[in-house]
Amino acid sequence: MKTKILVLTIAFLSLTLSSFTISKNQVVSGVYDGVEDTNYVFTITKGDKTERMEFNYLSEDVFENFDLDSDELIGTSFTITYEKEKEMIVNDDGEDEEVEYLTITKLSVND
Repeated sequence: MKTKILVLTIAFLSLTLSSFTISKNQVVSGVYDGVEDTNYVFTITKGDKTERMEFNYLSEDVFENFDLDSDELIGTSFTITYEKEKEMIVNDDGEDEEVEYLTITKLSVND
């Protein structure tokens, strides 16, 4: 019985962990716009195009060194290193849906 439970637990964890995909260390430059709906918003310029990027989380190091919850840093230009995590979830309609989370892992002020 214990073996059966162990096998089921391992199978469940394997399926759960396989629903995560992490892309590490992507780097962009952007201007900080502030916090919106608990996300950290930056305006990113790529060539002639500008776009908004919303980051869901901060690493502990970034959280300790930058007070992004205050208005002091709005308008500041940063180099942003981040990880992208994708997860498959079941939505309210019972359908599989891919959700993407962005975590800032490193942040430095541009001169």
